[in-house]
Amino acid sequence: MRTLLSFLSQVRRNAPATFTKLCEGRRRGYGMVNRYIRFCLGRGLIRVVSERRTRGRYPSRSYDLSERGTQLLEILTEVAG
Repeated sequence: MRTLLSFLSQVRRNAPATFTKLCEGRRRGYGMVNRYIRFCLGRGLIRVVSERRTRGRYPSRSYDLSERGTQLLEILTEVAG
């Protein structure tokens, strides 16, 4: 839960957060950040703000907290704090 709390707070701080910003801030491997992004997108905690095509194979996406993610972050901050 602590890791989820720090991930969500990092998305809020860096909004609109890109994959690269999240990897640099977490000091984690790409795989772990990718898993957290997929988990949070699946649960509706974060949302894709913008998506643009780049030279690479995959589009560049920017993420932000959804309303549900903001509520969960506030609850977890109260419990942890």
